[in-house]
Order: sequence, then C-alpha cells, then structure tokens
Amino acid sequence: MRNDFVVLGASGATGGLIAEHLVRRGARVALAGRDAARLGETAARLDSGRVSVLTVEIADAGSLAAVARAGRVLVNTVGPFTRLAPPVVTACLDAGTAYVDLANERAAVRTLLDRETEARERGVALVTGAGFGPAATEVPVLALVGQGIHPVAVTVASAAASAYATEGVRRTVAETAAEGATTYRAGQLVRAPLGEGATTLTFGGTTRTVIPVPVGDLEAARQASGALDVTAYAVPRGSGDPEDRSYGYAQITDADGRIHVAELSTGEGFAFTGALAAETATRLLDGPPPGAWTAARLLGAERVAALPGTTIELGR
Repeated sequence: MRNDFVVLGASGATGGLIAEHLVRRGARVALAGRDAARLGETAARLDSGRVSVLTVEIADAGSLAAVARAGRVLVNTVGPFTRLAPPVVTACLDAGTAYVDLANERAAVRTLLDRETEARERGVALVTGAGFGPAATEVPVLALVGQGIHPVAVTVASAAASAYATEGVRRTVAETAAEGATTYRAGQLVRAPLGEGATTLTFGGTTRTVIPVPVGDLEAARQASGALDVTAYAVPRGSGDPEDRSYGYAQITDADGRIHVAELSTGEGFAFTGALAAETATRLLDGPPPGAWTAARLLGAERVAALPGTTIELGR
C-alpha cells in the first residue's frame, strides 16, 4: 500500500517534528534518509504501527525514484535546497507524487517556481517555502493584497526565535550568503555585498537592525504582490535577541505613496515550520491544482494564521 507521506530527512530534528505532526493526524508515513539506525530511532519514538523506514541516497537516481513512488506526498527537509532539491523534484514529477519542501534560499524557491509549466503538464503539485521563511513574511503580504491594495514597492522582514540550530540550517546559510545582499529594483535583481544596506525597522514591538538577505521571502513577496521593487530583510544571526516569539513583517507602498503594514506573530520558529509543513502536506492529499506554489499561497493567509499560536495584525 502506498504511504500517505514520505518525509525525506526524517531522522533530523525538523523532519522528525513534521513526521510527528503527520502521525498524530492518523497518516501512514514513511521515514526516509541515509541512516537506517537513526530513522529507526525516530520510528520508535513515534510509536505508531503506521510508520515505516526507507533508506535512500539522493545521489542515486534509482534509489530516489523508489522513495518518490513510496508516498502520495513527499516532504523534503534536506538542504541546502538549491543544490539538493532539484533531483528530488524531478523524481516526484516522474512518479506523479506531490512535493513540498522547506526551502528558504532565494535561488531554490525561484528554481522550483520556474517549474510551473512542467508541473502543470505532468499534473503534479510542487510546493516550496513550507517553513517560517518565507511564509512568515508572505502571509502579511497576501493579507494586505487581499484588502485590495495594489503594491508598487514591498519591504518584508523577519525575526525568528529558534530553540536550536541544526547543521542543515548552518550549511544552507553559509551557501546562501555567497549570493550577497540581493534585492529587486524595477523588476531586476540587484546584488551588493552581504551586510550592505542595513537599516532599522520597527515590528514585533521593538526597533531592530536588519540587513537585506538573499532569501526565499524575496521571491515569495514579489510573486504575491506583483511589485517591481522588493527588499527582504532579516535580523542578523547572532544578534542576541532573547525573545521567545517570532515575527514576520510586510510594508507595502501603493501607487498613491501610502504605506500599509502587517505583521505575523508566532512562537518558536521550528515549531511553526513543523506545523506549517504538516498542514501543507495534508492539503496536498486533497489534490490541489497542479503547478508550482509557495506554501502560503497554496494555503492562503487565513489558514496559516489559524496555526497554533499564530496571529496576523494589519496596521495603517
């Protein structure tokens, strides 16, 4: 029997968290990864007769194809996504399996969204960005656009409270940083050294120093708003912010020069990611229209805001 879900990278902290969410929903889940022993530990912790273990080598096309065929939806938690996700996406397209990942590198999000035509032709739904980034900033953008605001320029920013740092996140950040401070100006990518363009923004009840970063928020905000000028900021890592809440912020300038703001507030960033990824994967079981999506656009702002501990507030 085909599983409901395959969680690739299920022995990791985030993959295990997502698998736990899915098992609680009564789903049949295959835990996939390279290390059978660690996967077995995760399966034992979940203590469910609806969990199985699959070993896979992403570099081996045959192994990857078998895992892609093992479930109706594959949840990919293995980064860096810019480098490692494309063959997984291809395997899912070939298998007719819906796909969702946690990517927040700008290039990874853009690469998946650019497979829209291919996904439609294959009849497969592909979803990226099913994590705190970029959803925490895309949702406020979607909420503002849903009010009938027509953006000319968009600024988004995030500040995540994280309970722990994973090796996968560290590798992803290191690879992404090489792209530099990337923004959209008049619809064109503009790059500068990372750290250039620092500014201050007030959200989450405090004023924060933020820098432009080459994250998926940039592509998600551009797609959600249609604006030609887009900047995505983040609080620099290691800033020492002691908060236990995480925030996403969006500021839209309309054609009349008026500024509109919205904020998303939630708890610890990995907890939000686990809940959002599970919600997105579950939505994919319902058979959404094929194509390439971000998680926030697939679910809609209201469904994301309904996640535990999450609120959206619209400003002026």
